[in-house]
Amino acid sequence: MSNEKLIDVESSWYSKSPEEKTAHANEIAKSFGIPDSALVEVDAYKAELTKHNAWDLPFLGYVNEDGYGYAYVPNEAVAADGWDAHAAFKNLSEDGKTAFAIRMLFTHRDVGRAGAEMYLRMNRNFTIRREGVASAKYA
Repeated sequence: MSNEKLIDVESSWYSKSPEEKTAHANEIAKSFGIPDSALVEVDAYKAELTKHNAWDLPFLGYVNEDGYGYAYVPNEAVAADGWDAHAAFKNLSEDGKTAFAIRMLFTHRDVGRAGAEMYLRMNRNFTIRREGVASAKYA
């Protein structure tokens, strides 16, 4: 496991296939010592997000408050059917939460990328360095 918790995110990954992004994110997660069992948790959680139509919710708990910065909103990820996506996320193992957030860094969904970056920075002490056009750098 690397002592430095730095993840470089090249924006060109956003347009890759889901399989390519997943393989890349899993490789990164494993480089930080994340076991295969956590990756299985991630796949199960992703299936639940799909089942409950919750992909557009702030399932990682963070939202961008349109010019006011990021806010932690733990009660804003309840799907129309009543399933709480953030509560389910919190029930994952620490490795599962970290692996899921790493995957979300490469997603095409803004809510997933922003929430992942905030979760990894605020809860897991990672540094995320974005590379590409109009990228923010928090190194």
